[in-house]
Amino acid sequence: MTATEAGEAVAHLLHQSPRQYGIDVTRWRLADVGQVLSWLTRRSLPGIYKVLKRLGFSRKQAQAFIRSPDTAYALKWRAILAAYQDAVEHPEQAVLLFGDELTYWRRPAVRAVHQRRGQKQRRVVNRPGANTQTRIVAVVNACTGQVTYRQRSRVGRFELVAFYEQLRQDYPAVPRLYLVLDNWPTHKHPLVLEAAQHHALRLLFLPTYASWLNPIEKLWRWLRQDVLHCHPFADDLDHLRQAVTRWLDRFRSGSRHLLFFIGLLSRVELNQYGD
Repeated sequence: MTATEAGEAVAHLLHQSPRQYGIDVTRWRLADVGQVLSWLTRRSLPGIYKVLKRLGFSRKQAQAFIRSPDTAYALKWRAILAAYQDAVEHPEQAVLLFGDELTYWRRPAVRAVHQRRGQKQRRVVNRPGANTQTRIVAVVNACTGQVTYRQRSRVGRFELVAFYEQLRQDYPAVPRLYLVLDNWPTHKHPLVLEAAQHHALRLLFLPTYASWLNPIEKLWRWLRQDVLHCHPFADDLDHLRQAVTRWLDRFRSGSRHLLFFIGLLSRVELNQYGD
């Protein structure tokens, strides 16, 4: 058996449940692999470990995953793709916006930072007192990368109504203004739906539990990385909010680099047209 064939055999095995082979455990152990693969049965556990390592296998942290249970998943996703195609083909007549909300707090989120090995870890300054939250509601234009946002202490139905008016002011002459949202109940509040209709917003709701279909999630990831993680404003909420505002304002006129980061533009297109 060649190394390629051996690697394919191990990969095929590890992507199945041990219970399919009569082994009543949830994860593969070295002994189980040696028991199932005949060409490993005579090897010791350290020997099996070394073989797997040479073939490129190691223990890795599993990832939590939720599969969307929405029976209308395909239908909803096709509607969003159709709106995207409309916006690409008719930029003067149609705009597709991906929307979402984010909460951040006065106290910084502590994350890994680069530090010389063998020295003390960097300390992130914190302060006692209420860990005041701030909410952002924002949209990103799927074709230009333009970001429209609103930052407040809280975001509820009244803030969404005001934000929809703000969206229409940003796109006053666009007949078809599509807005993709998740299934947060406030998005479907009668007052909010009435405001969307008043401003001629065409709401498209994502399949339930399918946040990976919303590219703006990666905008939030970038914001956390650049501003919110380990920030120095634990005792100055106003400065923290101003830092967030300055960062988001970079995209007020659009950004092809942002489109690339959130997965709506290829590297070839980015290099061809620039930002």
